[in-house]
Amino acid sequence: MLLKRLLVVSGLLAASLLAPSLLGPSLLGSSAAAEEAPAPSPQGVREIEIVVDGGYTPSRVVVTEGARVRLKVIRRDRSPCTREIVFASLGIRRELPTGVPVVIELPTLSPGEIEFTCGMNMLRGAIVVAPRK
Repeated sequence: MLLKRLLVVSGLLAASLLAPSLLGPSLLGSSAAAEEAPAPSPQGVREIEIVVDGGYTPSRVVVTEGARVRLKVIRRDRSPCTREIVFASLGIRRELPTGVPVVIELPTLSPGEIEFTCGMNMLRGAIVVAPRK
């Protein structure tokens, strides 16, 4: 009985010590996590989530020249204006069903600013491509 209690207590102690690293900074209330850019995936592709709900969040994304970028766009807004997303300079136009993530693989980008809009050209956002250092 005593051995069983010791095992339970030691397991709980180990779990409590590991919990912060398992939860990560975003669940612990750290504001630093919200400001950090997502790290590239093991395949070297940076995935960025954009939420459409009365506007784009984030509406401005900074990437590095030549980086492989994948956008995951999630539409929560039901207005007709947000039905699609358009990257006119890249020739990309995608329908955005409500509540369904849409993945957009971007081509290799040169330095500059790439604007994206809704289908009615009312909502606006931009991808800023910084030169590689």
